Amino acid sequence: MPEPQARDELFVNFANTLRWDRDVEHDELRDTEALITWLRGHGLVSERGRTAELARLRRDPAEGARRLERFRHLRALTHAVAGRTSVGQPPTAAQLRDLNHILRHGLHYHQLRLDRERAHYTFAQVGDRLDQARATIAAGLAQFLADEDPERLRACANEGCRYLFVDRSPTGRRRWCDMRTCGNQAKVARHRARARADVNA
Repeated sequence: MPEPQARDELFVNFANTLRWDRDVEHDELRDTEALITWLRGHGLVSERGRTAELARLRRDPAEGARRLERFRHLRALTHAVAGRTSVGQPPTAAQLRDLNHILRHGLHYHQLRLDRERAHYTFAQVGDRLDQARATIAAGLAQFLADEDPERLRACANEGCRYLFVDRSPTGRRRWCDMRTCGNQAKVARHRARARADVNA
């Protein structure tokens, strides 16, 4: 039976909640409330689930910190995998082990549900909604690595940016997350370097 479908490149969107602007780090997941709000915004928890999780984690800040760290670990793992695929290397055995560990926590079961109109064949989560959300994000990365060319998962070549993207260009040679910003900065830097070299020659 088919597994629940992860949203297209959800794992890239999630990884990019940590971004850099000229080497200054910006973390969208600054606390558990920001995390739960992000998950709600991407359809990974319902509004009711968002309210329940926020209330639960506010009552237990230590558990909230643990949950936030688990999501940040997945994000760091995604960046580490992209760092390898960007240079044509596969994920390490340890990275795959970590990814599979996260996937195991997103257990679900299939069910047939009836309403007034008709029957619906769906899946339902087993247990924890946050573990399910984390596994859904991880499943997107796993499916990408299995079904597509892993080398198309790239980290922006601009060291001050490091934004992740999937290169869907026909040639597969894209190096920057955005040609107008990071690509243009690289061109300007190359031009200045050549000009300095010409002056010093």
